[in-house]
Amino acid sequence: MDEQREAVRKMQDYIREHVQEEITIEDLAEASAFSPWHARRLFQKYLNMTPAVYIRRLKLSKSALKLRDEQVTVLDVAMDMGFGSVDGYQRAFRREFGCNPKEYSSSPVPVWLFTPSLIENKSTQERSVSEMSENKDIRNIFIQVIEKTARKVIIKRGVKANEYFSYCEEVGCDVWGLLTSIKSISGEPVCGCRNI
Repeated sequence: MDEQREAVRKMQDYIREHVQEEITIEDLAEASAFSPWHARRLFQKYLNMTPAVYIRRLKLSKSALKLRDEQVTVLDVAMDMGFGSVDGYQRAFRREFGCNPKEYSSSPVPVWLFTPSLIENKSTQERSVSEMSENKDIRNIFIQVIEKTARKVIIKRGVKANEYFSYCEEVGCDVWGLLTSIKSISGEPVCGCRNI
């Protein structure tokens, strides 16, 4: 089982490193050391989507950040991200985010960027959960007062959740993609969690 998870993680690493290139199932098979058929099956088993859907969503999310942060044309972004045509890129962008890439580049709105979940070995996951439970009594608080301009807040409230993992089960943890799409003063989205 760990060998399969490791193979999927290697495919994810390969995709991340070559996202601006054309990636075939044969490339992923070579990276994972499995046959193309088996590599695709493992990828879909552990990530609940085909490699093609994963790659397309990742390319579109990276392209949205380029359109938001850089002075680039839709044509340049489409070609840089390996789309065959501007029309195909525009259709894919609209299907993924519900808006036209040109409109988005001129007036970025919050969109749900694809945030891939990384596959870890079971032993790593078990260790991190046990470390969290061991350290739950330790509380360090660092406070620094900084005056900033007024900001808007997005609140995604859970009703039954009383800790982070049950919150993710209730409302989903894909909120990071939305937060990442919003340009922030600090360069990175800020997220908070509070139990009541």
